[in-house]
Amino acid sequence: MESAGLAIGVAGLAGLFSACVDCFEYIQLGRQFGHDYGKCLLKLDAARLQLSRWGASIGLSTVNSSLQRQLVASATSQEMRLAEDLLRQILDTFEDAKRIAARYTGYVSASTTGSSTDLVVYDADTADINSDFQRVHHRMRELAQQRQKTIGIRKKAKWALYEKKRFDRMIEDVMVFINQLVNLFPAAEDNQRGLCKLEVEAFQKPQELALLNDAAQGDDEILSGEIKRQMETRGHVVTNYSAGGNTSTFIGDDIAFGVEGKSHTFNGFSASGNAVVRLGNIYRGA
Repeated sequence: MESAGLAIGVAGLAGLFSACVDCFEYIQLGRQFGHDYGKCLLKLDAARLQLSRWGASIGLSTVNSSLQRQLVASATSQEMRLAEDLLRQILDTFEDAKRIAARYTGYVSASTTGSSTDLVVYDADTADINSDFQRVHHRMRELAQQRQKTIGIRKKAKWALYEKKRFDRMIEDVMVFINQLVNLFPAAEDNQRGLCKLEVEAFQKPQELALLNDAAQGDDEILSGEIKRQMETRGHVVTNYSAGGNTSTFIGDDIAFGVEGKSHTFNGFSASGNAVVRLGNIYRGA
């Protein structure tokens, strides 16, 4: 009887999980965030990505998956209730932030000193932010959405946060609940590490990895660890480099004896004139 109840509980848990991930899709940030906009946007994306990874690791993002059946077989009713409670707290946190934002909107609209520009929001697709921020944002969003492709995304009205201090409090609370969910099912950690490896591999440029790492720092230990591991093993990436004249160029590493070298990527490389170019590693003998 308990396993039948757990099976029903997993279905309900999957619905709550989907609702939580959906919430991130409808949050906008006001122009008052200024220079903090890009970093805050990626913080939201990183939280969504971690939550989607957790759900995927235990089968909540795929209907009637083998991982769901494993969850039914291994989880206790107490663990399921706690997971449900944590997901509901995430939803409540978003709702509380939404209500406060609505009160702020009403206050500014009614104020004689307020300005309509106080309620202008950024559009993530057209905002005047660094192109690296744009690429990292869109890729994280795509990764999270791909994990919901079998259950879809609900259509809701967008809402905006206008005060950074409210954003910081909201994202801090949400991250506490997400990490408690991650720690609740330690058996799923290997699945999460595998998913995390694929996430990091989707970002090829060093500057993109740096932004991803900043967004995850202090909140997502699995992602931070995988970024560090891949940054240590990746080589140089050179794109559209041109050498001319009497240039002498070496791009690669000078490797001491017995040390394993990194592989490098060269795209669109050209040389002209008397340029001398060496690509790749130099391996020293004993």
